[in-house]
Amino acid sequence: MASSSPETVPDYAVVIPAYQAAATLARALDSVVAQTLPPRQIVVVDDGSPDGDEVARIVAGYGGAVDLLRQPNGGPASARNAGVRATSAAWVAFLDADDTWLPHKMQAQMPLATDPRAGLLHGGAREDRLALPAEMDFDLLWRCNRICTSMSVVRRDVFDTLGGFFEARELIGAEDYSLWLRIAHAGWRVRACPGLVGRYTPVEGSLTSRIERCAAAEIHNALTLGEQLSLPAAMVAWKVRVIRTEFARHLIHVRRLQPARHLLLPALVARPTLERISLMSISCMPVPVLDMRRRLRARGRRPHPCP
Repeated sequence: MASSSPETVPDYAVVIPAYQAAATLARALDSVVAQTLPPRQIVVVDDGSPDGDEVARIVAGYGGAVDLLRQPNGGPASARNAGVRATSAAWVAFLDADDTWLPHKMQAQMPLATDPRAGLLHGGAREDRLALPAEMDFDLLWRCNRICTSMSVVRRDVFDTLGGFFEARELIGAEDYSLWLRIAHAGWRVRACPGLVGRYTPVEGSLTSRIERCAAAEIHNALTLGEQLSLPAAMVAWKVRVIRTEFARHLIHVRRLQPARHLLLPALVARPTLERISLMSISCMPVPVLDMRRRLRARGRRPHPCP
């Protein structure tokens, strides 16, 4: 890894939204304080959290190195936008309170910020998903969101020009993807730092575990951007079918079979692929049969003991 210093790369600030985050916030903050390339500013935004007093106590423990903003609950997009407004650095790094960074994360990413056409940087958050493209254009990003919000760093003037995160409640769970797509569509480069730079570890009950809500947000995002960016209707329809199919698969995995069928049916009717027919068939099976099938498949993957 090439060495970097504050003199050779732009400065950055860190924004951490906090809602019911007291159990994990200190761990996230510790990972920021431990960065080999320190930030100019760290901002925690208490988004009307019921554990706000504990959040304030945790922030106070960093002796003035962390700023705390408090606002009525507005959702993650509102909290991040408020945090960005409180900063003045050239770049803003986002971190969710239940995730962490590796110590070299910002030192590895910020040399990419010297590219005058770079608008968004990111990197690996899970060891099983490290094969990130070095760069993604709009078409590639439209096909699949490969960017973890907690590993993202955005050029501040690009953020401001594009209006930051859209705060509509219907977008909660997809507000980050909306911004990534708008950055790429505006012609800015989306570049990835190779290797693992942090750990994505959402707590139980976090937004990413609310599958039905996230599916609705993803569909809303595709339809909204389709209109705002004047995308071809076929392109948007394809995206909505993909969203319905993938989230139906997730719902089947957690045995939410009726919602899975409801989500999948419009995609199946519009384009009855073998994959969608198979998923619909599986969603109609009794849960005990699916569980037995899962156990048998897991047993088949276990290594056999030595004789």
